[in-house]
Amino acid sequence: MKTEKKIFYIDCDDRYRNVAETAFKSKAYRCSLFYSGTDALDQIADERPDIVVVDYFLPDISGEEVYTRFLTDPRLRSMEKIPFIALTNNGKVDKSKLYSLGFSACLGKPFHAHELREFVEDVILTHQLKMEEFRFWEAIRESKDFLERVVESSADAIVTTDTRGFITYCNRAGEDLLGYGFEEMIGKRVSQFFRNGNSELLRISASLKRREKVRNYRTAVISKDGTEIPLNLSISVMKNGEGRVMGALGIGKTVGQEEYVDYDANESDRLAVVLETAVAVNHAINNPLVPILGNAQYLLQDERLVDEEVRRRLRVIVSNARRIHDVTQKLARITHPVSKEYLKGTRMLDIEGSLQYH
Repeated sequence: MKTEKKIFYIDCDDRYRNVAETAFKSKAYRCSLFYSGTDALDQIADERPDIVVVDYFLPDISGEEVYTRFLTDPRLRSMEKIPFIALTNNGKVDKSKLYSLGFSACLGKPFHAHELREFVEDVILTHQLKMEEFRFWEAIRESKDFLERVVESSADAIVTTDTRGFITYCNRAGEDLLGYGFEEMIGKRVSQFFRNGNSELLRISASLKRREKVRNYRTAVISKDGTEIPLNLSISVMKNGEGRVMGALGIGKTVGQEEYVDYDANESDRLAVVLETAVAVNHAINNPLVPILGNAQYLLQDERLVDEEVRRRLRVIVSNARRIHDVTQKLARITHPVSKEYLKGTRMLDIEGSLQYH
């Protein structure tokens, strides 16, 4: 496991290469010194540095071109997030252009060894925080994509409304059920699709205020062509992160007249559970794994930590955090939730069984 920060320093000036060598001479760093940009680019793929410090004025190509080639080289595509610092002579380089290209920072010459070391450390820390933020938003995007996949692949009609009963979302199955397109349904009051209109909506609203969830609700809706379609509904209140009611989520399944009274809504309930927990799993569980893993691995890299029992416990933390991450990745691939009995009378999501569903 890597125990030092790997730094590429590119500068044709012998004086500043000596400054860099002095700045990063401790065991916490491994600094590779380069005279030309071409030589450094040839080594990046093999060495995978944590950061690259490059002088703008080089004998072969400019520091700007070093960075441009780095971004466009297919061999280095997986390393495009490596931060670059441009060394400049104050007033002679357009720093705004360098920042617009993607450089993380610019450092003007002259500087001393301790100034270079502190500047590089600050940039590395800032970059780590940016990467954590990037991973956070990626997790949100993945959660959104996962939720959309589950909803759109559902054979049951799924509709959401705001607190006034106006439709805010309808999946493809809902469109097929009612015969309306997505744009036709959004913004319409949901009561206009019920056989009993506003009285039906008021009855459902009253039940939701008392219990926040309605199961196996028997009703009928009217399609675009006037057909009356019997449904069983599972309806639940939707809340934001602060607990404020934002609207309602309804999941409906068509049933034949003979099945209409006795239909069991367990299948829709299972899908509702997946919908309600998908975002929570990815946000509330997966996101904290980043600092947990990062801090545990950081401590394991610390050579001063010699207590083997503490190191063993840290390895257990890393191992189990990775297992949790694997579970969240499996959840993201589920499109047809399958449940199994956990204890007598208690069921749970069968993750492996759901993944094997075809």
